[in-house]
Amino acid sequence: MSNNDEFFRSKKAAAVLKHGILKRYPVVFASKTGQGNPIVFLDGYAGRGEYDGGEPGSPLLLSRCAEFVQGFRDVLAFFVEQDPDSYANLEQVLRDKGGVVRRELRQGTLDQHLPEVLALAKGASLFAFLDPFGPALDFDLIRTRLLGRPNWPPTELLLHFSVSTVARMGRAVHVAESRSGGLSESDRRTAARLDRFLGGGWWRSYFAEVSDAGDDQRATDVALRVADRYARDLTQGSNYQAVQMPVRPRPGLAPKYVLALFTTHGEGAWHFADTLGKAGVEWEEAWVREQIRRGDHVAGTLFGDGPVFDAEQYKAENAPRWSGAIERNIVKLLEQTSTLKIVDHVPEIYGDVLGHAWAPHVRQAVKSLHRQGRISSPGTGDFWKEVLWRP
Repeated sequence: MSNNDEFFRSKKAAAVLKHGILKRYPVVFASKTGQGNPIVFLDGYAGRGEYDGGEPGSPLLLSRCAEFVQGFRDVLAFFVEQDPDSYANLEQVLRDKGGVVRRELRQGTLDQHLPEVLALAKGASLFAFLDPFGPALDFDLIRTRLLGRPNWPPTELLLHFSVSTVARMGRAVHVAESRSGGLSESDRRTAARLDRFLGGGWWRSYFAEVSDAGDDQRATDVALRVADRYARDLTQGSNYQAVQMPVRPRPGLAPKYVLALFTTHGEGAWHFADTLGKAGVEWEEAWVREQIRRGDHVAGTLFGDGPVFDAEQYKAENAPRWSGAIERNIVKLLEQTSTLKIVDHVPEIYGDVLGHAWAPHVRQAVKSLHRQGRISSPGTGDFWKEVLWRP
């Protein structure tokens, strides 16, 4: 069974957060950027249309977003899938369940069909979702063809960086080279894939500190640093910023992948962080339910004969902690500079509660600091766009 087939047997908690974003954020993107120009949604590694249990995959979620906004936006959904069996399923699912939206489907690779996508997206806002299995992306293609588009209409890219795959491949190449002094043909192909994906061989020096083939934790830590460097290299010399979210199967486990939104607008970062927090509640419920299905006890989630997870209780119990963390982050930033706009510092404002908290918790933090006389803004209106200063 291929990794692709295994993935679509059932949706794991790590996929729940990703899909929580995909059912929300494209609507925000289209609403904010599609005034006076068309919009293209691109799913460059679409896969099957739905999971074996009937749960929607990314193509159905993007189609539903397109259908939601088509009454007030001119939107085209474009899907690319290479695997023949997955493509056949994609065609059928979108035909049967994809709604009445303008869409184009292509079988093949993103490299093959990106020129057509970019031609259709000329003069249009483009939201691209790239979710390959492993390091299938071409660094130069992403940097020059997608992120190199004109600044307006805007382009935003939601990208899946597989931490587990990069950790496994990078460690394997380094261990093979250090033990034998050279690489086998298979190892050379692995290294070439990483070079193409990461934009060069710089990653090898990072994995030099992984001394053992079984050192999973260190390899994962290195892969997370590689993901940070990758995002910096993609955005270097441009107006783009990356808002990165490590995604774990459940709390306490190493991240499986990083979701990164590349955007040129602080407003995009603000709305993406808000979406992450809302999707994070769904992720929390999903991993708890996974543990219960496996027969594992999860402390604090069993309520007699009631539900295994109460979303409202979860939010109420954690909101003070989330707002408190955001308060401390705002104070720390204001100690470094006399004024700031939240919209210009979204990842730093959220800090460790990115993917848990969302906009109301930032507002609560701002209101609390204002009541204490520590900042100027009362937290009303579009407070996140205002200049904050210490009175």
